[in-house]
Amino acid sequence: MIRSSTLRLALPLLFLAAAPAFAEPIVSETSTTETKIEFQDGGYLINTVNRRHDVASYFDESQGPGVMKRFLVETEIDRLTREADDEEIDVQRSVLRATARPLTQTGLGEVSMKIETDADEVAVSGPYVVTTIWGCCVEQPAHEVFSLYSGKRLFSATGPGDFGDWLTMGKKGPTYDQRIVAAHFAITARDKEELGEDQDRVAVITYATEVQPLQRVALSVAGGRDGDLPLEWNTKLLWITADQPEGVEHNFINQDGDAKTVYTGITLRLQLDDATRIEIPLEGDRLVPEKAKLPDGYTLTEVPLQ
Repeated sequence: MIRSSTLRLALPLLFLAAAPAFAEPIVSETSTTETKIEFQDGGYLINTVNRRHDVASYFDESQGPGVMKRFLVETEIDRLTREADDEEIDVQRSVLRATARPLTQTGLGEVSMKIETDADEVAVSGPYVVTTIWGCCVEQPAHEVFSLYSGKRLFSATGPGDFGDWLTMGKKGPTYDQRIVAAHFAITARDKEELGEDQDRVAVITYATEVQPLQRVALSVAGGRDGDLPLEWNTKLLWITADQPEGVEHNFINQDGDAKTVYTGITLRLQLDDATRIEIPLEGDRLVPEKAKLPDGYTLTEVPLQ
């Protein structure tokens, strides 16, 4: 007979023998936060550097049969503000720096995306890194969108939605070939970078894939950014098709073929307010601004990709 004291000694040894071995991590990264505060000329200069890591996961169908892709995205926002008792908070700097590296079962690959831009917030969503700059007073938020597929900047978007107003479009095959439309409308804190010095230019519309921008089209109207006209708008983007004459935000075409064959005979509508709309034909996978229907005084011009 085995004594109970012997059993008490043997059982822990059995559990130890059966316990699984813990593997070493394939990735081990640390995010740090820094804060420095000085008092100068009656005010506090507050410099914060907030860092974090996110894992982006998405199903990549861009090259045919889909595969899962993963990236480790490291972001930091370096923000300098001045605060005083008798003054509004003055944001003197708010800069985002971000890098992305592919993640596989063997660990991290080389840096595939590197970003530095003015931003107040950053989010990682599917295959996109999205920055937001809030602006001040009457300025609406502007969102820059970067692609993890390519590391490229796709567009800037404004309007309703967490990351602005986007339209999407896909088709049956042989590849999905998703298309995206987004628009940057004045008035934002990024207007100079996105719209340029011409005060007549009030919007830039981008036609893109998930990988890269394809076209940029600028909308202008006399005195547009010099006055209050953009403040009167409540903009909305819609695809108009024969099957959906009232417009849709996502257009799926149940048809085989390449993008030039399938993405045609469609209209992009920009509804500025109840009485003002712009309609741009899409022919052969290209927006055709010279055939657009425009209100009096408005013009559309294709502009270079950034």
